This record gives sequence, C-alpha cells and structure tokens, in this order.
Amino acid sequence: MSASRHTLDMTVGSPAKLLVRFSLPLFLGNLLQQLYHLVDTAMAGHMLGDAALSQIGSTAALYSLITTLAFGLNSGFALTVSRHFGSGNKKSMERAVCWMTLLSALCALVMTVVFFSARAWLVDAMQIPADIRDGTLCYLTVILAGIPLSMAYNLESNMMQSVGNSVTPLLFLLFSCMLNVVLDYLFMGPLGLGVGGAAAATIFSQGISALLGLFYILRSEPDLHFHRDAVRVPHRFVSDMFLTGLSMALMSAIYSIGSVLLQGSINALGNIYIAAQVGGRRLAELFYMPGVALGASTATYSSQNYGAGKHARIKQGIYVALAIYGVWWLFALAFTFTLAPAAIRLLTGSQNPEVLSNAHLYLRVSIPLIPPMAVLVIIRNALQGMKHTVAPLFCSALELLCKAVFAVWLVPRFGYPAVCACEPVAWVICMLFIVGAAYLFRNDFKDAQEVQP
Repeated sequence: MSASRHTLDMTVGSPAKLLVRFSLPLFLGNLLQQLYHLVDTAMAGHMLGDAALSQIGSTAALYSLITTLAFGLNSGFALTVSRHFGSGNKKSMERAVCWMTLLSALCALVMTVVFFSARAWLVDAMQIPADIRDGTLCYLTVILAGIPLSMAYNLESNMMQSVGNSVTPLLFLLFSCMLNVVLDYLFMGPLGLGVGGAAAATIFSQGISALLGLFYILRSEPDLHFHRDAVRVPHRFVSDMFLTGLSMALMSAIYSIGSVLLQGSINALGNIYIAAQVGGRRLAELFYMPGVALGASTATYSSQNYGAGKHARIKQGIYVALAIYGVWWLFALAFTFTLAPAAIRLLTGSQNPEVLSNAHLYLRVSIPLIPPMAVLVIIRNALQGMKHTVAPLFCSALELLCKAVFAVWLVPRFGYPAVCACEPVAWVICMLFIVGAAYLFRNDFKDAQEVQP
C-alpha cells in the first residue's frame, strides 16, 4: 500500500518502540487537550466567577457522554480499517474507509437531533440548581448544535490513527487548542458572551480543524482515499463494521451515562461541590489521559496484529503499555501530595476553602488507585481490537451499575466523600472482571502454531 511518511505498520518491529512511537503523540495530544480544558476552566473561573464554573461543570458529564459516543463510534469503525490495513487488503481497506465516513455522518445526524431536542429535559433531569439553569442551558445548546463538527474532527483523527498516523492529529489538535484559547478570551471577554461564548469557541475551533484535516487527507493520505464504487459492499461488511463501532460507543457511553447519573447527585449537593468537582476532576483527568492514549494505541496495535495473524505480539504490547502507565502513575502520586493544592487554586480561581479542600480530596482518593484503571482500560481496548466485543461491553455495564449504586444510594447518604470513592471502587471491580475475561480468551493471545489442539 502507498502511505504517508507518518503511517506506521505495527505488525513488525519492537512492540515497545511501536507503542511508544504511536502513543507519544496521542499522549501529548491528550495532555494538550487537558491543558486546554484547564485553561478554559481557569479563564471561565477568573473572568466570569464561580457561577460560570458551576454552569460549565454541571453538564461536564453530559458533554463527556457526547464526546465519548463520537470517539467510541469512530474508534470502532477505525478498527475495521486497521484490520484491513494490517492484512494488506487494499480493496477492503478502501471499502472500510468509505463506510466509516458514511456511518459516522449518519450517526452525527442522529445524535444531533436526539440530544438537541432533549436538551431542556436533560438539564432538568440532571438536577441543575435553579440559579445556574439558564446559563447551563445556553452552554449546552451551543455544544449540542456543534455535534456534526465535533464528529467530523473526531472521524478524521481516528482515520489517520487507524493507519498508524498519530502525529498529524496531534498537530491539528495543537492548532485547535491555540485557536480555542484565543476565542475563549475574545468571546468571554470583549464580546461578553459568557459561558455560551466558551461553548462557541470550542465548536468553532473544532470545525476549522476538521476542514484542515479534510484537506490534509485528500493531499497526503492516499490509503484513506476511496472511489465511488467502494460503497458497494456485502451487507455483512457494513453490519459488522457498524456493530464494532456500536460496541465501542456503548462501552464508552455506558461509562459516561454512569457519570451523568453521578453528576446529577453531585449537582444536588450544591454549587460548592459542583465547583470542587470541576477543579478536582480537571486535574485528575490530566493523570488519566495516558490511559486514553495507551488504550487507543493498544486497540490499533492489537487490531493490526490480529488482522496480520500475529496474536502473540498483542500480549507483549499489553505488558509494554502497562509499564509505560506505571511510570506516569508515580509522577501523578508525587504531584498529588505536593503541588496539587496550589494547582487547584490556580485552576479554579476560587478563594473558597471548601471548594479547594474538596477538590484536593478528590485527587487524594482517586490518583492512588490509577493502576486498576490502567489494567482495565488497556486490556479492554486490546480485546476490542481482537473482535471480542461482548466482554468489554459487559465490563462497561458493570461500571454503570457501580455508578448507579453510588448516585442513587451512597452519595445522598454519605455526601461528597462517596463521590470521590465512586470511580476507584468501580475500577477495582471491573479490573477483576476484564482480567478474568482475558484469561478465558488466553489462546487468542497465541499464534496458531502455539495453540494446543
């Protein structure tokens, strides 16, 4: 196959070098994105006050649900592209790219109509306090109207990553974040658009990046081009691709639905805890992001090697990914117990000691338990890349159940400490399940000649 200079065949060479080379741009991209979210939150807090912080934070879980749906769908579609790229089947690769584009466009349309139509009901269902309801609805309306642009941006990134190109998406993300910060200042400052301006800056910058991404693919990624006749495929081809994307989306969505339920219980605790959750969560996500990068890398790595019939390499890649995350975790621990309080004050712009202390509590509970989350995310994505969709989906359902129990019963009873404990407890339970599932599928991590009859 023809390829751009950033395309990476992950079926040959050292798994450690390949995963580091592929995941490092993803890691830097996630770092950049999280730093942008930190800057975005800080600008809203400093320029508009604690109320704006609560307006944005009260729908953070819902926005996360939308973005994870988009990411899950496109990631699942991209696994089909990766498998055909790994097998070297150019015709099937072209068909996969064509149908990834069509299915993603259709899903964007459906998501926009459904979420936009239900936005007022969603705000009420999430128990948004009355004094911030109008601002929250304004922010959410703009975000939901921009779903097609977010989906297009995500589609192009996943397409490039499916053929091993994680460098170019990083460059477009860098541009998007820089533009976003400038527009945040312009829209929330001189133009006085409030939290709606923060949402508009996000959507506008993603749209510009999506347009630039399209030009890049047309000019520099020949493996991602397709002709008109590529739309003609067997129904089984489309259904398998859609089910893979749906499985990844549901896996992400089930987790995020649990976060929406949990956010509703946080909102019921009041504005102090909403603001604290925003500050703590934003910093925590900075340390969760290697899981996202390594999970996506492991999915692409396992999918390419699965398509090439090199199953033993997948297990090697899992061990490498876990070792990389372990190093980052040690840094996260050191930061949490030394510099985190100062970072929270800078991030939130709040002088309220209750906001600051509760934000730090969230970090002190969640960061020490990152290792179970790392095992969960990496193994779950590896299984998805190997066409095992049921176990990862069931694992996500288990996470939803855990969060529902906390949201409905434990948070109302024990308050904010239960919020802090929710995700770590879910990680431990789900890690035990996914490790058990990987053991049941242990023969799939061996090459054909190694499997005993």
